[in-house]
Amino acid sequence: MNDIKRARLRHMQRLNLALLGASLVLLTASVRYQALWPGLRWLQAFAEAAAIGAIADWYAVVALFRRPLGLPIPHTAIIPRNQRKIGESLGEFVAQYLLTPDTIVGKLERFETARQLADWFVVPANAAAVADSVTGLLPALLRAPDDADLRRLFRTAVMPRLLALDAARLVQKFIELLLDTRLHSALLDRALTLLDGWLIENEALIRDKFAQASKYTPAFIDGYIVRKFLEGVRALIHAVGVDQAHPLRGSFETALCDWSRTLIDSADMREAAQGWLQRAVDAFAGDQDLQRLREVLATRAEADLAGPDSVLRHSASALIVALAQGIARDRAILQRLEGSWLRFVRTVTARHGGQIAALIAEVVKGWDADEVSRKIEFEIGPDLQFIRINGALVGGIVGLLLYAGTVVVGR
Repeated sequence: MNDIKRARLRHMQRLNLALLGASLVLLTASVRYQALWPGLRWLQAFAEAAAIGAIADWYAVVALFRRPLGLPIPHTAIIPRNQRKIGESLGEFVAQYLLTPDTIVGKLERFETARQLADWFVVPANAAAVADSVTGLLPALLRAPDDADLRRLFRTAVMPRLLALDAARLVQKFIELLLDTRLHSALLDRALTLLDGWLIENEALIRDKFAQASKYTPAFIDGYIVRKFLEGVRALIHAVGVDQAHPLRGSFETALCDWSRTLIDSADMREAAQGWLQRAVDAFAGDQDLQRLREVLATRAEADLAGPDSVLRHSASALIVALAQGIARDRAILQRLEGSWLRFVRTVTARHGGQIAALIAEVVKGWDADEVSRKIEFEIGPDLQFIRINGALVGGIVGLLLYAGTVVVGR
């Protein structure tokens, strides 16, 4: 590409040189033979002004990029000498006129990015390409906790930060969140439902355990006692479940509040909470069972992805297409996604636009001045050469007009 641009520039420069040479030849001929043909004075006026215009515009064009003929003439080599100012001005221009939130968001609003992405993901080939990239990372992600470098980083950088957390305060804040949002009641309902189901499924087991503990009572009595016990417990569970004002609910809430206060006030509880945190971190970092599970999952994922009919890849691709189709059909979701995307862009532009502009300025200022000058000349040089052509032609015409004016005035 640079060779083509360089060839274009050289072609235009040779054309301008030929035009200047032709002007000088015409000027010489018109002066030489003017005594024989007085009308050549008109050609002299044209050629003289054309040569002057071509030389003046050659100087103006060359002075942008270098010193004409290498001479230390003031106010030449403008681009190399003002590289730092150009970088700063370019950065300011980008910050003020290009990287403004209104400009960026205004442009992006026309593209309907959310719809464009949804339409792109709907195409099975596109979804398959994304699914292939995503699922290909799965084995590495599963093995990441076992990587020696990552484990060292976790042990030296992350683990100290985790262990420095106030576990008791975190648990207390979590309990407060449950109480403020009334989620503790929903969790209690879910626990009661699970307990009720467990009692139903394990009634025979409970009866057998009771019979083993009560060796001197007949089996039918054991069964009767266990059945009545379970009926009473399940009746209590159902009563608590349907009655939001049941005393046990109040007792549960009071117990949570008391535990929350105890976590902060009791040194023993705070120490116990730190112990829970320590054991949890140790289990995550060195649990052999988890390591074996991750390795098995990673191996199976690799085996599946190695085949042409990968279940993981096909499932991920189908899920992407289904999500994209659903989003594309749901105008409300599209509007929400588009709004979130534009708000994100506006925030990032407002927050970091100045930094991007400063980066542009620093990059431009760090370029080699001569190299920058050559690149700019390759890009716009051929167009600038037309200035020289126009200078010669316009200069010649102006020369004719001036000569005509002197002829008229001299009569």
